[in-house]
Amino acid sequence: MRIYAIVAGFMAAIIAVLSLIISVPPLDDFNPYNPYWNGFSKLSSETDIQYLDSIIDERLIAEPSRHVLFIIGPEREFEKVEAEFIKSFIENGGITILMDESGSGNSLLRLLEVSPRLNGSLLLDPLFKDRAAVLPKIRIPSMNISEVVANYATTIDGCQKAIGYSSFYAFLDVNSNSIWDEGEPRGPLTVVCEIAMGKGKLIVISDSSLWINSMISRGSNFEFFKRLISNRRCLIDRSHWEPSKFAIVKESLNSFLQFFSQLEIRYAFIIGVVLVLLRLRLEKFIKYKESEVDKVLIRNPTWSREVLEKLWREMHSER
Repeated sequence: MRIYAIVAGFMAAIIAVLSLIISVPPLDDFNPYNPYWNGFSKLSSETDIQYLDSIIDERLIAEPSRHVLFIIGPEREFEKVEAEFIKSFIENGGITILMDESGSGNSLLRLLEVSPRLNGSLLLDPLFKDRAAVLPKIRIPSMNISEVVANYATTIDGCQKAIGYSSFYAFLDVNSNSIWDEGEPRGPLTVVCEIAMGKGKLIVISDSSLWINSMISRGSNFEFFKRLISNRRCLIDRSHWEPSKFAIVKESLNSFLQFFSQLEIRYAFIIGVVLVLLRLRLEKFIKYKESEVDKVLIRNPTWSREVLEKLWREMHSER
């Protein structure tokens, strides 16, 4: 009985931990299940978004002209084969949108052999802003959008076709002292850049957080998103993010539960549990029988084991 109590307690603890993992949302940036300020739960609920576990996806090959690929806040370096795949996707009519302010996206720009580069320094606007200078307002004249609110953005250097600008009063805070100093670039500065490639185009945006939960409703941010995707299907690359261990465990658990929700799997599991319980019951029965017979043989060593086991079976079959 003590063993059963320990096993029951252990199983209850496992169930409690799993329930906690399922109920607590992840905190990762851009995670579609993250309901907090840095998540993508609002964007995911408003639009039909699919996430890619690999940038090399057959959907991008089959119908490039019907898809928009978003690469948002990449944390991992891009491989040459990935860049070649993205380039082929764009040249065959696809649209790729790279969003980054840290400069990590420059590895992809170099591999694509295009001239624009993400600067990495902070863009500030003391006048045309939302609530603070780190939330500058961006104009996109070609889309008739006058107020996209950026969030700790940078600027784009070497852009030949700028389509999104800061105001004249914005500046690039190169030395990070939050004030303009002589020699620091002043506005209008490029925040959105378009590069034509074959039948498609690459769009670089120097801010990855335009559509996180805390920003999507500001200004014309969501309208900007809808204009970018038009009638295309939206794919977001998540293979270049560094997910937290909790997010990995939670996603694995969700995948298992989704797999387990299939009717055939549940029936197979129930049958398996019943068979295991029957086996344990049988083993216990055999061990109990042997222990009873052994006790008798210890007291009477000259008696026949075979006869005693036969008598034991007959006695228990009558019960």
